[in-house]
Amino acid sequence: MSVFMPIATHVLRDSLAVTASVARAWFEDRAKIKTRLQFEARGGLGDEGVGSVYVYFLEAGHAVYVGQTGRTIKARLHDVTSPHKKKVWWGEWSYMRFVSLADDVDRLMLEALLIAAYEPIENIKPKAKDINSLFSD
Repeated sequence: MSVFMPIATHVLRDSLAVTASVARAWFEDRAKIKTRLQFEARGGLGDEGVGSVYVYFLEAGHAVYVGQTGRTIKARLHDVTSPHKKKVWWGEWSYMRFVSLADDVDRLMLEALLIAAYEPIENIKPKAKDINSLFSD
């Protein structure tokens, strides 16, 4: 019989904070940056269409929304369940970043970590939450 020491919640939170920070740095190192004008131009995005994780930003650099898609980013604008282009925030962003990732598990993991790192103001499912408020004791 093995005996394990219980892991304190703050240790988990600290680990998640470090992991989210590293994921953000990894994303920013690899992400393509596109202005709104580039985004709106036909073919200006350069999206491979294999799936992506993306972040929309305000002019001041604050993240508005973090998302992922298994299709092209522009196709995500028209989703029946949650079309980005009909959201209030859609007219407010000035640039975006994205990384193409074909694997759905990779996309979902990176999306969750970036939501934790950026704390975007418009994410609802899942919503942004301060890491220190996760896993209440």
